[in-house]
Amino acid sequence: MSFLLPPPLSLYVHLPWCIRKCPYCDFNSFQAPAAASVRRQYFAAYTEALLQELETEAKEAGDRKLVSIYLGGGTPSLFPPEEIKRIISTAGNLLNTASDIEISMEANPGTVTPDTLKNYREAGVNRLSLGIQSLNDTFLKRLCRIHNREKALSAIALARDTFLNFNIDLMHSLPGQSTAEALADLSEALSFNPPHLSWYQLTLEEDTPFGQNPPALPADEVIEDTCIEGFRLLKEAGYTHYEVSAFSRGNPCVHNSNYWKFGDYLAIGAGAHSKVTRNGKIVRKARLKNPDDYIRGVIDPEKNCFQEIRTVNQEEFLFEYLLNRLRLFEAITAREFENATGLPFSELRERLQSFAEDGLVTISQNSLTLTPKGTSFVNTILADFL
Repeated sequence: MSFLLPPPLSLYVHLPWCIRKCPYCDFNSFQAPAAASVRRQYFAAYTEALLQELETEAKEAGDRKLVSIYLGGGTPSLFPPEEIKRIISTAGNLLNTASDIEISMEANPGTVTPDTLKNYREAGVNRLSLGIQSLNDTFLKRLCRIHNREKALSAIALARDTFLNFNIDLMHSLPGQSTAEALADLSEALSFNPPHLSWYQLTLEEDTPFGQNPPALPADEVIEDTCIEGFRLLKEAGYTHYEVSAFSRGNPCVHNSNYWKFGDYLAIGAGAHSKVTRNGKIVRKARLKNPDDYIRGVIDPEKNCFQEIRTVNQEEFLFEYLLNRLRLFEAITAREFENATGLPFSELRERLQSFAEDGLVTISQNSLTLTPKGTSFVNTILADFL
């Protein structure tokens, strides 16, 4: 394949510890040591491994500029600000960075204070993503969150006062939640005027406590009403629904948008996945999930930290592209598609022509757009490529 331009490049950093693991969470995360002194020592050793891996992975960047860094987890706000600063400054030293680089960090309301947020900002973080999930104590308890309503409201106010750019992460259709209760959460979150909001339905993942012992979720018609009324509320408040669960007032998440547009991303940390395009090939790497195994794999010359390294083959290529890109509602242009995939736009047109005839997509010579009907049939379109 021949790419017109190299894809944009991001960096993902995985920090996999939490105070405790939530019963709905299927991310690669672990309970942190309870003793602060043990935790600090353990996190310092993990940071050393991250920086060592980053030194190697940075060579994959070539001369491309880094458009974003995302510190995810787990609960990155468990890490001391000085460790976050080391990661960000080392990335800046090893990689070319865009002048307007977005540096996001996830945070739990139960683990932040005015001082730590100020120190994270001074360390280089310029976008905070707060995992609120709900502003109702009843539902926070059902989700086994470590924070309560009061702490959540305080954390949002702190984020608003400390960062120009922040995201509120909020769930709906929680166990026993009515449409009115879900909309009350959303309305109160919107009262803080966040530049960005992630609002999405709770899903039950198979390998989680909720997946193995499912709580009673709202009926389908309640979920549908919640979505319809929530989308209306967000639109009236001036938010653009630019991705399946993401809403923005002119500040789409640069890092996640790069994923969805099939950009490249370096990755470091236990369980982290990367995608890098070089010499006409796309290579994906998955790191070992266990933090101790990951640390040993990085520092021991006789080991490695990878669970899998593979080159994406032609049969997987269009599927992977569409799996990401169809999360966004904006049109796919011929130029964007060819830059991202190295394939002619005519190939995409031909593959999706039958879906155009069914009214799921609109195709012109130079662009492709999901129709309103098509947004409900994305999985049907993707199944054609499996």
